[in-house]
Amino acid sequence: MMVLGLVIQQQDTAAGVGRRLADQFASARFPRSSAHNNLPSLARQGLLRVVEQGSKRSLDRYEATPQGTARFREWLRESSPEPPALRDPLHAKLELCEEEDLLGLIEVIGEEEKACQQVYAAAHGRLIARRHFEGTRTRDTAWAARLQGTLITDEAMMWGMRTKRLQRLREELEDIRDELQRTRGGAGDG
Repeated sequence: MMVLGLVIQQQDTAAGVGRRLADQFASARFPRSSAHNNLPSLARQGLLRVVEQGSKRSLDRYEATPQGTARFREWLRESSPEPPALRDPLHAKLELCEEEDLLGLIEVIGEEEKACQQVYAAAHGRLIARRHFEGTRTRDTAWAARLQGTLITDEAMMWGMRTKRLQRLREELEDIRDELQRTRGGAGDG
C-alpha cells in the first residue's frame, strides 16, 4: 500500500518509487526491490497502469488508476480486528536465549539502546525545529504542515518508547545476571 500511495502522490518509475520509499520510510529499511516487485504486481491487479514505457522495465512510468486510488482510500480507513503481528528479532532472542547467552544479550541490547537513543535525539531535534517554524505556514500549507508535525511527533515518541523499553530490558537482564552471580557465591565479584 505504501508503494501505491507514493504513486498516487506522483507518477513515477520503479527507481523513483524505490528512492522515495527509502527516503520517506527510512526506518522501515525497505529494499529497493520492493518498488521493482510491487509496481508490476499492482499494475496486474488494475491498481496502477504504465503511462510511459521506459528503455528498461525499471524506467516504466506508472500512475494510479481510479480503482487503485479507491482501494488505497479504503485501506487508509480500514482498521484491523487484531493488533499487528509482533515480529521483533529482540523478542525472539529473549524467547530463545540460554543462560550462557545472557552477557552477550545484555551487550546487544545496550548497543541497540544506544542506536535508538541517537535516532530519538535526531527525531526530537526535528520536532523542536518544526515547532519553531509552525507560525510561518500559510493556509495552503497548513494541512501538510500539521500532518508533518504529527508524523514527526509520533516518530519521536516511538523512538523514545523503544529506547525506554530497551533500557528496561537491559536493566532487568543485568538484575538477573547479578542475582545469578550472588547465588553462585559471588563468582565474578572483584
